[in-house]
Amino acid sequence: MDLGPLRTLASELNFDAHGVVAVVTRSGEDAVTTTGIWQRPFPEEQPVGRELNATDPKRIMALRRAEFDDVERGTLITAPETIGGTSVDWQVDNREATESDYFLLRLIRATGF
Repeated sequence: MDLGPLRTLASELNFDAHGVVAVVTRSGEDAVTTTGIWQRPFPEEQPVGRELNATDPKRIMALRRAEFDDVERGTLITAPETIGGTSVDWQVDNREATESDYFLLRLIRATGF
């Protein structure tokens, strides 16, 4: 039994229910308005003995691969942190994973734009 269509349906339902509007601007290309899903933030791993240092949590966003052939480091993404929130400029710091139907991107606050 082919579960591809069921997986696609589940993915689309997730993006529809949990997604935020994201404007993605890759270097030298026009901006693309899409939907991104924020993954639950989690703290950075710290070396032993540094437990008391304050750190910002990793911010990971999922973007559909069907809309982008690649999302490289430095790409600008403008998106709110919550559904209905105020949009903030983010920059892709790293690609955490590439899954069959989406990219997981580590974002940091953009500066100097």
